[in-house]
Amino acid sequence: MAKQYTDMETVSQVDFFNGLESYYSVLGQDKHQKQIAVLIEKNSHNIYIYQLENGTSQEKAEAVVREKGATEIDKITFGRYADKPVWEIKSGGNYYLVDFESSSLIEKEKL
Repeated sequence: MAKQYTDMETVSQVDFFNGLESYYSVLGQDKHQKQIAVLIEKNSHNIYIYQLENGTSQEKAEAVVREKGATEIDKITFGRYADKPVWEIKSGGNYYLVDFESSSLIEKEKL
C-alpha cells in the first residue's frame, strides 16, 4: 500500500507501531531519493506521509532519550501518537516517545 499510494521507490524498514491507534510504519526513499515515512492506520487505512528531512532524525531522537537515561537502544519505530508523528524508542524495559517535529520527549513508559 505504501508504494501504491505514494511515490515511495525503495523500502528500508517495515514495522508495526502500537500507540493510541495502530499503524503499519514503512520507511524508505521516494523517486527523488528523499527519505520518507509512510504510516498506514490499521483500522481505517488512512495514510500519512512524512519527509524525514523535515523533522527529527532517528539519531537525534536517540540522543534525546540517551539524555533521559536510556542506555542500550533495542528498537526505533516511526509512528503517530495523539495526531503527531513520533519516534518510539525501546530501551530495555522502557519505551520513549520523541516528537518528530520538536525533538522533545513526549512520554516515557516502563513495561
